[in-house]
Amino acid sequence: RWTNALTGQVTDTVRKSYSAFGRDGGSEGRRYKGSFESSLRFGTDTIVHRVTGAVDVEREEFRNTAPSSGSPFDAFTGKRDTDNIGFVGQYELLVNDVFSLGASVRHDENDRFADATTWRVQSSYTLPTGTRIRGAYGTGVKNPSYYELYGYSDGVFIGNPDLKPEKSKGWEAGIEQRIGDNLATVRATYFDSKLDGEIFTSYPPPTFVATPANRTTVSKQRGVEVFAQARPIPQIQLDLAYTYLKARENGAVEVRRPNHIGSFNATVFSPDERFSSTLTVRYNGRQTDVAFLDPIFFSSTTVSLKEYVLVNLNATYKLTDAITVFGRVENLLGEKYEEVFSYRTQGRAAYGGVRVTF
Repeated sequence: RWTNALTGQVTDTVRKSYSAFGRDGGSEGRRYKGSFESSLRFGTDTIVHRVTGAVDVEREEFRNTAPSSGSPFDAFTGKRDTDNIGFVGQYELLVNDVFSLGASVRHDENDRFADATTWRVQSSYTLPTGTRIRGAYGTGVKNPSYYELYGYSDGVFIGNPDLKPEKSKGWEAGIEQRIGDNLATVRATYFDSKLDGEIFTSYPPPTFVATPANRTTVSKQRGVEVFAQARPIPQIQLDLAYTYLKARENGAVEVRRPNHIGSFNATVFSPDERFSSTLTVRYNGRQTDVAFLDPIFFSSTTVSLKEYVLVNLNATYKLTDAITVFGRVENLLGEKYEEVFSYRTQGRAAYGGVRVTF
């Protein structure tokens, strides 16, 4: 009824970048994080309450290791650090496995950015027909990364130490229907969210060197997600997902935000379920991107990236209860596509390995 967890994490990252003339940028950083979470469950067989409290302490360190160029931007070199303490409270209620209610709040005390409080509420109710209705509303904050703040690559990128955190809020409402004894599940969700202070890359004159900035307009995204899962027989499972997205920034269509995204998975199991294989088909609809095709005036234009379909295949086999061999092929058909204008994507690739549990 009362569970506690104490966790610690250390991340050490070294980054180096090169141009045709040698190393032109780089950085090194560390993140230390410790968390303690305590959760108490109480109630009856039909009404269950859960109260959770947590605190996490995080320290980030960053140092730019770009070679000196003699420019005034060399001031970005030097060590930076940020400390953050987060406090979390959460309450959950479950009544007869039919009605659920949850609310959570988080407060962050940060020595670089303004303290922030975010929260979320959610609820669901299951009808006698097996239909579940649910909804949620929440807010969020995302601080700029250290590279966005202080990163530097001579003539290519300059960080912006005046960046502000991004802030978001959004809600969703959905309905889910189970068919038979978990034979199939169909779910649909409508979502609507807004993002303030979105961080984007600008190219200010006269140098037109890339640098991040906060947008002064609001990014609005809304749409519908549809999901279906079926297991008509024990040896076959089918999954289908589709998202329609309408993303606008100050009334204009946002780049790299396709209207249509979909995926289909078909998994086959052996009778003893020691072997399984999944065929995945992913569809990404047509989307726009920004291209800089004028090398003199550095003016930008909007281009259209064509839609594409990727096919992946994977398989696993359990040799014993502890040893599993697996393999997968990504982009099975060798599709040529772009996610970002003029950036090459991965072709056909194969992977294999062994997984041991003990």
